[in-house]
Amino acid sequence: MNVWISKPAGDAIDEAVECGQFKSRQEAIASALDAAFVRKELKTVT
Repeated sequence: MNVWISKPAGDAIDEAVECGQFKSRQEAIASALDAAFVRKELKTVT
């Protein structure tokens, strides 16, 4: 699935990957989607 994300979101994802919080952009995006839609953590900030 291809998705468009805003520049601020993309920058935050890149920063999380660069800091080692996630191994890849795909992993970071999947984690955010799981938090928002599977676990219903709509106010999650990482």
